[in-house]
Order: sequence, then structure tokens, then C-alpha cells
Amino acid sequence: MIRAALPLVALLTLLVQASSSSAQSTQSTRSVSTASIAAEADVLAYGLPGYSGIVNVTLPNKLQFAFGAGRYEVPSFLLSGDANYDVARWEATVTSIQVARVTYRFRGAMKSGPAVGAVLLNQNYRLRSERLGGETRFRPLSVGVTAGYYAHVGRHFYLYPTAAYTYNRVISGSTTIRGTSYDVERWSPNASLHAGWEWGR
Repeated sequence: MIRAALPLVALLTLLVQASSSSAQSTQSTRSVSTASIAAEADVLAYGLPGYSGIVNVTLPNKLQFAFGAGRYEVPSFLLSGDANYDVARWEATVTSIQVARVTYRFRGAMKSGPAVGAVLLNQNYRLRSERLGGETRFRPLSVGVTAGYYAHVGRHFYLYPTAAYTYNRVISGSTTIRGTSYDVERWSPNASLHAGWEWGR
């Protein structure tokens, strides 16, 4: 009877060892951060109207590097705060924008979670005023801090609401039309909603 049970005991022992090994392997795999690449866009830009395209790479150490470009019409509510808006009735188009972003994703690639970091914006403005009968072009450079939250809907698709607070400086061109100036705020907040598709390794 005992001899007949020995093969069964040996088989059960092997199954327990295999199960333990598999669990340890799974736990080890989950603890290793993955890398990813994603195609992303600022969805608000398309409604202004305009366009946006961003490529980002998240490394196993949870650092992310993103680079993008776009164009959009500046909404009037952003221009109406200027002291000379009633006189000039400004109209503005960002004819091109380049974005560089470095963030830390707290939960790493392919996962929902917060991200914080730094952002650099290079924008080319075309400012017009029918009342003043002219237009001008200028280029502000902005640098600041940014934060957002990756909300994955399924494995690949995500939404990324994000906000930034930047220091802005006009580095070329003029913000004045026929003696009336548009004031570029030295410090300003902004927010956007990004959507993307992420591929992990």
C-alpha cells in the first residue's frame, strides 16, 4: 500500500514545486517595469481647429521622453484678458508649435497612474487686428512644470489629462501692431487633454 502511494506522493510533490516556481516567476515578471512607445495627440487642438501629433517613449526606469508638433487657432477667451483687447480685438493663430516633455510615470509604462515632469514649448504666433489694420508675428519660448494622469482604457488606449505652469518669454518678432501691444504673460497656466495608443515590449 505504501509502495503504491509513493508515485502519487512524488507526483504531488512535483506539482507543488512547479506551481511554486510558476508563482515566483510571475511575481518576478510583474516587478520588472516594461518599456513602451506611444502615438499621442492633444484632442483639444482638433476642435480649435488645428492638429497635434506627439510620440513618446517610456523607459523601464519610468522616465518618459515626448516630442510633438501642432497648430491651432487661439480661442478668443484666451486673448480677451489682454489690456488692449477692446481696442484691437486680437485674432491669433499658432502657426506651429513644438513640444518637448520629460516626465516620471509613477507606475511605469502600460499602466494607469500619475506623471510629473518638465515641459518646453516653442510657438510661432501670427497676431492680427482688423481694427488696427495689420498683423505681426512673434515667437515665445515657454518652460515649466507639468503634471497629468494616465488613464488606460484597455491595454493600449489611454487618456492623459494634463496641466502645466510655464515661464514665457518672447525671443523673436514683435507683439505690437501700429503702436498697440499685445502682452504675453510672463507666467501662465495651461491645460489639455491627450489621447494615445501605447505599445509595450
